[in-house]
Parts: sequence; structure tokens; C-alpha cells
Amino acid sequence: MSNIWDDLKKNLKVWGSAAAVKAEEFGKAAASKTEEITKIGRVKLQMHQLQRELDKTLQALGEFVFGATDDENVSNFTGNEKYYSTIEKAKILKLKIAEKEGEIEKIRQEFEETAKSIKLEISEPIHSPEESA
Repeated sequence: MSNIWDDLKKNLKVWGSAAAVKAEEFGKAAASKTEEITKIGRVKLQMHQLQRELDKTLQALGEFVFGATDDENVSNFTGNEKYYSTIEKAKILKLKIAEKEGEIEKIRQEFEETAKSIKLEISEPIHSPEESA
């Protein structure tokens, strides 16, 4: 009877240590995903700020064009410095937003590789010392 209890205690120790190892691996996966989400969130906030600035720039451009067309009957903005500088600012902001989208994709790819390596660790079976002997 004591032999059964000894075997049971030994197996419980093996299972307990295996569960601890798996819990640690799941913790690594959760920490990695949290870091990914944090980095992406930070870049998305920067994108949002750039988008708001772009919206304001386009609004200012629209108000300028409307005012010039309505008040001064201008239909050709060739040579108008304010018009072209506002257009250039909008183009730069659009490029910056596209760069941020690229950053997000880069972050996702980086963490996808990390996640694959963690998933491989998690999916590896844990054997008791008796099984490997």
C-alpha cells in the first residue's frame, strides 16, 4: 500500500513541476502579447495625432480655397504660396501616417516571430524522469 502512495507522490511532483513550467511559458506568451499591444497602441496614438493634424490642415486649405473663391473670385491658385505650402504640409503628414502604418506592421511581424518560438516551447510535451530513462 505504501508503494502506491510513494508512486502517487512521485507522480504528483512530476505533474506539479510540469504545470509550473507550462504556467511560466504561458506567462511569457502573455507578457509578449502585452508588450506588442502596448507598442502598437503607442504608434496608433501617434498616427491619430498626425491624422488630426492632417484634418486641421485640410480644413484650413478648404476654408482658404472657399474664402479666396467666394471673396476674390479666384479660381486659379498658381503661384499662391499659402495654397502650395498647405498642400505640401498635407502631403508630408500623409507620408508620416503611412510610415506609422509600416511601423505597426513591423512590430506585428517582430512579435509574430517571438510568438512562434513561444508556441513551440508551449507545445513541447513534458515527460516524467521515468519516461525519458
